[in-house]
Amino acid sequence: PILYLVYLLLGIPDGGHVLFYGRLWGDKDIKTKLRGAFSVLLSLTTAFGLWNAMGTADFAVIVFAPWLVMSFWLFMVTYLQHHSDDGKLYTDETFTFAKGAFETVDRSYGKWFNRMSHHMMDGHVVHHLFFEKVPHYRLEAATKALVEGLEAEDKVHLYKNIETPDFTQEIIRQFDKNWFFVDEKQIIRN
Repeated sequence: PILYLVYLLLGIPDGGHVLFYGRLWGDKDIKTKLRGAFSVLLSLTTAFGLWNAMGTADFAVIVFAPWLVMSFWLFMVTYLQHHSDDGKLYTDETFTFAKGAFETVDRSYGKWFNRMSHHMMDGHVVHHLFFEKVPHYRLEAATKALVEGLEAEDKVHLYKNIETPDFTQEIIRQFDKNWFFVDEKQIIRN
């Protein structure tokens, strides 16, 4: 959970979510940056206002502890969707939107987790390919259609789906294996 906060603040590698720097903000106009600054300011003001009104102990139990749980969940799900043992890393010169989308991973955490998340974890590839067209409550059907379409075109090898019922152990394994080190064999340079 703390790493999620670090990611939001420092934004490695894409740029800050709170501090406006890096490629996340590089080409944004002033209106977009002001909207981002307003959002950050509103969130921080709300948090400090709640802390002030509730006191440290109540704030820690009612606000901060659930935030840590949510942050861990978001970090874990996002990290696992974008990391796999056979994942490829593209340079700025070799990256395309479609290549990047097919390097993400659909992970099934079990029937109930998949349903409670509106299939965001086991429908992640479709989310990347059609994020402006497919709402979350349609991800299950869209993923099935995607797989059927890829099978019909003999391209199902592009699609990654990994059963991950042991997600709490998998995040530790992936984090340990892939966090700080990049295998040169995974980088696509041309």
